[in-house]
Amino acid sequence: MRLALSGGQSANSLPEEGFSRLEHLPGLCCQAAGGEPDWADELALAWLIFFAAAHLIDSVQDADDPQAWWIERGESVALSAFSGLYFSASLALKAMSLHPVTQAKADEIARDFYRAFLLMGSGQHADLTLPSLTLEQYWQQADTKSGIFFSLACRTGARLATAEKARLEAFASFGRHLGILIQITDDLDDIYPPKDAGVYGQRRPFARSLPVVYALEVYPAQQAGRLKDCLRDAPLIAAAAQEALGLVDQSGAAEYVSVVIEQHKSYALHALELAKPRQPAGDELAALVREF
Repeated sequence: MRLALSGGQSANSLPEEGFSRLEHLPGLCCQAAGGEPDWADELALAWLIFFAAAHLIDSVQDADDPQAWWIERGESVALSAFSGLYFSASLALKAMSLHPVTQAKADEIARDFYRAFLLMGSGQHADLTLPSLTLEQYWQQADTKSGIFFSLACRTGARLATAEKARLEAFASFGRHLGILIQITDDLDDIYPPKDAGVYGQRRPFARSLPVVYALEVYPAQQAGRLKDCLRDAPLIAAAAQEALGLVDQSGAAEYVSVVIEQHKSYALHALELAKPRQPAGDELAALVREF
């Protein structure tokens, strides 16, 4: 379980510095809303462990490259670690009810967490059962699987310090757009091969990443069909993988992705402005967005 939380060495895991930035998100939102960052300690711990659990189960279900610590013993070990992470995070949430500052909001926040997980689970189920994605379906799933989770961190962190509905909605919107930006970045990583791999497209998310979904949406039937053929052969044939990347590039996907990244950065920063954050926490939250 400790290895699962650390992120291991998998190509599809967030880098260690990414984890260290994210762990401060609930506390930063609490501080930005007028509270103290340490009010969110148990909340941040729960959110981060849930994050690791969700990332682990997503890797197993998407047939991503196994992390080193469970590659030999198989998926059952990863699923066992997922269970331990999930219940550990639940205990961390429960601990909020033991502290005077957070106990009055603990039940409300726990309900928010589990409601979000149900929505995220529906998004993951759709991702696993839909044979392919339209661009509209892609954005729905990006919101459900990533936007909701980061919205949760920001809204609940802020809730520890304020009950103002408009500000809470603004913090939630900020987190939603931040989460979608993270999802887009993960998709771009899926375009490239794992370390020491010989060919592209070895992971399932390659064919469901935003650039590929966009290319399939805008291409006429003949070119879209050729791209699908290349995607089918890419895991085994390097030439097919290279052709798939070429077709994606020719579709204008890079320009489209650049535009939507700038849009979501703008939406996130506007939402943060509406939240009227206290400084310097507000500047630190804005810096997270400007990194993309």
